Amino acid sequence: MLKAIRDFFQTEYGWTDSISVGRIDKDSDRAVCFYNSKHAAPKITALGGKANKSFERLPVTVLLRFTNSPIKAAEKAQELYDFFDEKTFVIENKRVFVISRYDYPVDLGSDDKGVCEYSIELDFYINKE
Repeated sequence: MLKAIRDFFQTEYGWTDSISVGRIDKDSDRAVCFYNSKHAAPKITALGGKANKSFERLPVTVLLRFTNSPIKAAEKAQELYDFFDEKTFVIENKRVFVISRYDYPVDLGSDDKGVCEYSIELDFYINKE
């Protein structure tokens, strides 16, 4: 599903720089990568068990590397955050609702080359239909 989310984002947002799943391009100063989130989330259980669940939750971390300018990086991170937060999409013919875990993108500082990095923590709720 991460690949489908990446492809959807690339098409709908119009991202033209480096984009990946699982490993970011550290040589690029403009890159986005989609990861399975490592943040723990409480289990969601429907009455009657898994067979009665109408959706699945996929916790996703979006890592953004964007230029050496903290101002431009913060603006781009907020733009990506706003693209996803509390929006409904159709991905692989499934209705997907996205809720961010935080009220803003998380500033991770910059790497050895001075490229600014941000994390956007999202929960994708995917209809099982």
